[in-house]
Amino acid sequence: MFLVTSVQNFLSFVLYNSINKDYIFTDAQIYKIIYSIYTLKLKKQKGNKLSKIPYLLEPVLNSELILVNNAKKLKKDPTLLNEKHLSRIEELCNEFIELESLTSGGEKGYQSTKRKVRDEIRDLSSMTYTDRDTNMFGQMITTITQKIVTRPQFSGYTIKDEMQSLAIQHILLYSHGFDPYRQSEITGQFISAFAYISTIVFNACIATINKFNKEQLKAKEDFLEHQKLIHRDPNKSTIGPEFENAERVVHLPSLKQGELYNTIKSTTITQATEFYIPQDYKITEKELNFVLKYEYNISIKRIKPKEPKEPV
Repeated sequence: MFLVTSVQNFLSFVLYNSINKDYIFTDAQIYKIIYSIYTLKLKKQKGNKLSKIPYLLEPVLNSELILVNNAKKLKKDPTLLNEKHLSRIEELCNEFIELESLTSGGEKGYQSTKRKVRDEIRDLSSMTYTDRDTNMFGQMITTITQKIVTRPQFSGYTIKDEMQSLAIQHILLYSHGFDPYRQSEITGQFISAFAYISTIVFNACIATINKFNKEQLKAKEDFLEHQKLIHRDPNKSTIGPEFENAERVVHLPSLKQGELYNTIKSTTITQATEFYIPQDYKITEKELNFVLKYEYNISIKRIKPKEPKEPV
């Protein structure tokens, strides 16, 4: 379900921006992102552990996000094309991955080198404008969304597919807001690309849950109202308000099935009116909707069955 929903939402997003002449990705990038959704879904089905993907390291993700945002600008201004640093960026990313593996393996003394490599990756990526053919960013954002929706706070929901698809759409929509040189006012460090994307995904999940809860609540209210109106105590009002002293009472003891709608519609109502219908009369959906939307006060009651006389 997620596979189809994600691709559909992404294509709808691309179509919307195309209509408004605000293209975000090239055709090749669109293809690669859709392809990554398929490949990562297949990897998940085969049991691959996505958390071990090396390119989810912060500097690599930061570089990909910068390059994607620069590709948007390049689409609008082709004169910005600058690909001379691409090979160097790739070398630095591979170097950082190796340094990270050494650090995670227990070796020390690489922190200073890692910071220099990270800063150089960010600087060169910011100067690079390319429409390169790659699916790496699509794999990254798909992996991140898959990991976040499995957090404990989302474990009880059955709408994880909708969360993932909306999150991917929002990442593509709001990725341009990332500034690689923006610093935190508290820590003084550069804003993390992973934190930026994770925040978008988390907010998309919350938005999906709120929409789902709203729809569920509306459906529940409609169901309860329908049940309350149809299956209420026959001695009480079936539809409409309870009048203490109705100004007008209409008895319909021999009403046939389906005649209530025409009877009420043909009756001139200028005051609070009670209609008494047979005990076994089944109110149709059409009659129910008509009475609920009627501009005057109408109350429908069922005729109370006569109690059998006690033998003398």
